[in-house]
Amino acid sequence: MLLQVKHLQKIFQTRFSKEKTIALQDVSFSVEDGEYIAIMGESGSGKTTLLNTLATLDKPTSGSVILNGQDVTKIKENKLAEFRRTHLGFIFQDFNLLDTLSVRDNIFLPLVLGREKVRVMEQRLEKLAPKLNINDLLNKQPFELSGGQKQRVAIARALITEPELVLADEPTAALDFKNSESLLALLEEINDTGQTILMVTHSAIAASHAKRVLFIKDGRIFHQLYRANREASKFMQEISMTMTSLLGTEVR
Repeated sequence: MLLQVKHLQKIFQTRFSKEKTIALQDVSFSVEDGEYIAIMGESGSGKTTLLNTLATLDKPTSGSVILNGQDVTKIKENKLAEFRRTHLGFIFQDFNLLDTLSVRDNIFLPLVLGREKVRVMEQRLEKLAPKLNINDLLNKQPFELSGGQKQRVAIARALITEPELVLADEPTAALDFKNSESLLALLEEINDTGQTILMVTHSAIAASHAKRVLFIKDGRIFHQLYRANREASKFMQEISMTMTSLLGTEVR
C-alpha cells in the first residue's frame, strides 16, 4: 500500500472567534502503488483541504497520512520541504513556473534545491523530455510558451524528482479543450508507466481519465467509482450522474 489516509479531521478556527469550521470529517481511504485517482466535490466540499493535507502544506487536527510506511503528519516542520521535494511531485493549475529561469532550469529547480549532481539532472531530463515533447522548449523562457506547453513543462518538473506520488491540483483549469485533452492523455500515459497520481478536479471530463474517482461532500468521502474497462465517455456519464446526486443529497 503506497498511501493510507486514516480518520483524517481538519477543523479551522480563527484566532479572534470561537466559531469552528469542520473542513474534513473522518476521511479514510487508501491508494495502491500505480493507481490514478481523481477527487471531486463542489466548492467548499473539502477537496482542496484534503489535497493540502496530503501535500503536507496543512496539518490535520487529527488522523494520519501514511506514505510508504511513514506518517507524514509527524514530520517536523524543518524537514517538510525536504520531504515534499524528495517524495512528492506537484502539478498546479497556474503552472508556477519562474519567468526569470529557462524552461530547463525550471525543471531542474527541485533537484538543484536538493543538491543533486548535474549529471543526474541531465540524465533524467534526457529521458523525460522526449516523452513530454519538450525537447525544443528547453532553452526558452516560460513567457514564450503556450498554456499547454507550460503545463507539460510543469509535469516534467513534477516527475524529474522521481516522486512516489504526484499530486495534481485542477491541472486542466487554465487550458482550452484541445490542450486539456492532450494533457489528460499524457497523464494516462504517465500513469501507465507506473506513476501514482492523485488529482483534484471539478471536471467530469478530467476525472473520467482516472482509474478511480472519490467524491467528497461536507468534508466526508461520499462515494467512489471505479473505471474498470469502461471507455472514458461512459465513465464520464456515470461521474456526472454521481455529481448530480451528490449535489442533491445530504450526507448522513
